[in-house]
Amino acid sequence: MNKSFSMLVTSALLVLCIALVGCGGNGARSTATPATPSGSASAPPAGSSSFEELERAARLYEEGSIEEATKIYKDAIKDGDDPERQQALWSLARLQYQQGDNGKAEDTVEDYLEEELSSDAERAALLLKGTVEFAQGRNDEAEESLKGYVAAGGPAAAYATLRLADLSSRRGETQKAIEQTQSVLGEKLPPGVQTDARFALASYHEDAGTVAAALDGYELLGLEGEFRSERAEALSRAAGLAGDAGDVERRLRSLRMLLTVYPAQAKALEALDDPRFAPHIGLSSRALVLFLHRVDDQATVAYQAIVDSGDAALAADAQYHLGILAERVGSYDEAIARYDASIAAAGAIGDLATVGQASWDKGTVFELLGRTDEAALTFVSIVDVAPSSERASEALFRGGLLRYRQELAADAAAIWGRQRELAADVASRARAYYWAAKAARAAGDEAGALGLFQETAALPDLDYYTLRAKAELSGQATARDGGEIATTTPDFAKVEQWLMARLGPEDPVARTAFFSGPAHKRAIELLRAGLRSDAELEFEQMIEDTSGSGWLLYRLSRELVEERLYELSAQAALRFVPLQVDSPPDALAMAYPAVFPEIVSEQANDNGFSPFLLLGLVRQESFYDPRAVSPADASGLTQVIPTTAEGIAEDLDEKDFQNSDLFRPRVSLRFGAYYLGAQIEQLDRDVPAALSAYNGGPGNAARWQEAGGGDPDVFLETIEFSETRAYVELVLENYATYLYAYGVTSEPLLPLP
Repeated sequence: MNKSFSMLVTSALLVLCIALVGCGGNGARSTATPATPSGSASAPPAGSSSFEELERAARLYEEGSIEEATKIYKDAIKDGDDPERQQALWSLARLQYQQGDNGKAEDTVEDYLEEELSSDAERAALLLKGTVEFAQGRNDEAEESLKGYVAAGGPAAAYATLRLADLSSRRGETQKAIEQTQSVLGEKLPPGVQTDARFALASYHEDAGTVAAALDGYELLGLEGEFRSERAEALSRAAGLAGDAGDVERRLRSLRMLLTVYPAQAKALEALDDPRFAPHIGLSSRALVLFLHRVDDQATVAYQAIVDSGDAALAADAQYHLGILAERVGSYDEAIARYDASIAAAGAIGDLATVGQASWDKGTVFELLGRTDEAALTFVSIVDVAPSSERASEALFRGGLLRYRQELAADAAAIWGRQRELAADVASRARAYYWAAKAARAAGDEAGALGLFQETAALPDLDYYTLRAKAELSGQATARDGGEIATTTPDFAKVEQWLMARLGPEDPVARTAFFSGPAHKRAIELLRAGLRSDAELEFEQMIEDTSGSGWLLYRLSRELVEERLYELSAQAALRFVPLQVDSPPDALAMAYPAVFPEIVSEQANDNGFSPFLLLGLVRQESFYDPRAVSPADASGLTQVIPTTAEGIAEDLDEKDFQNSDLFRPRVSLRFGAYYLGAQIEQLDRDVPAALSAYNGGPGNAARWQEAGGGDPDVFLETIEFSETRAYVELVLENYATYLYAYGVTSEPLLPLP
């Protein structure tokens, strides 16, 4: 590693700002060196103090200091020379649009268009202007701007045309909207854009009365929509439209697919009460939809009706679901009885999958009730009664863990010995070997333990247990915090040497074709115009399309970090950097970027823990996306939920805090670091427990910590929430990888912080 990370970001900001002015050249990436954006002959000199201020404004905006950035831009507009004023106007217009202030963005971009601009800069401004006018419902103005962009031959013309189609639909010109939409569907656009366009096209056909075409469109979306929710929506629309058209067969076909393939989607639940659909829905389908949506009373009635019907083929599944429903209301004895009934019914018809699953759930109830012997016997029996069950390996592990916690180390070792034969993937083998080593050590067999730790450490993946075994063998039980993040960026020469050894020489023809192709041109144009979300969709599809080419992914990853799209850069890197112990640190650092290093270091150190732990948390919470929002409304890099954020704001005396402030990296990192630091202190510096509190709640964490008895590995396995257990494991894996990638440890290992 040989170059300051902050210098890299500074350089990226400088280059991006120059490219966005658009004065001279087309702003596209150089095909000879696509990781380095092309410059602008009329940009101000890099050493000028005013230009440095504009560069600082871009960095401040990225960090979330929006007001400071805005002031710098306004000062440059007022007092700067022509290039500085142009750059400030353009940057401010994009900032205002991205902050949702379309009216101000429109005014600013109009001022920008009055400047002496290159044709490329004017074209990009028309795209942004048309977009903000469209968002405000200024239909005539939007149409003029968007048509101007299309006429100028902009590479993102498909996006402008789709908005023009929407404008046509707003005016009732549905046939024109249909033609405009169809004109762009032949282009290879990202799946999300294609799905939205196809939905729009089907609705235009519906409005135009061309029902057959609308129905065909919805049915196709039911198969090819990007997300399950969109497919369910399309099937619901298709079923309704077919019924209204009197085509009962097509209605039932769409309804059947909705209920059997997408029963967990909201549209499936709505269908149960829809008088057009309800008479055609069978009892089994109704029961499953109710169960998945936790309409428990009605689901219980439906599944009991299936049992009462006497259909032996359906009884095993119905009894199994009745067992889960009994657990939901705390009726554990009934749950055990239901699982026994399910096991008996499934065994009678040779349904070993249900035998295995019902036995697993029965074992978890025994464990919950503290009936440890019965739980262990039930878990271990699964491999005998249902050896093909997907639960067999995990059940053996669970049975071994229960015996280990009973201090029956020899029994545990024997059970885990059986599990090692079933573990099909590296992670399962690592877990089995590691715990067998702990059992051997507990039984006094230190030589056996050492051998098993060595077997675990020899596995290739950067897995929690492989990393823990390496720490055991190295004698590093705890980690150095690492202090501050060294402001370094990967040594790309070393990465390229590694790629050469793995993949052979780079293909310059493929590289040139890729970076001069229509998808890349669209992405850069959208990004230049400030339409970041649209640009990200294009880049995501480019990552997918190049997943088999390590060299192209490498070049794309470097370009994306220059564009400050850290989450996408890391995604691209993950496609060519194996998460294995023999991957070089510089390559791993591309997949594990040190985002906002100064802020991360400051906040982690202020709250008493390693900045690399905070980076590991950010990676798992948001994957470096400052605008990430979860279904629970957790927001920002550290995914803090509103109620928790309010408490943190009060503790930090942030009187003017609004939840939207969490989208500012500086705020999100401060709040997340404060909350994690508070959990670490409250839980006696137990970092795994603190991470479980961050995800699963402080009360649960304290309970799991007590049950873990001071053993961090037992603690991890004690967490009964699968999401929280995986979260703790993954954050710690991230932490270990960061320590290695940034030179804190000389090999990949996990000494617990």
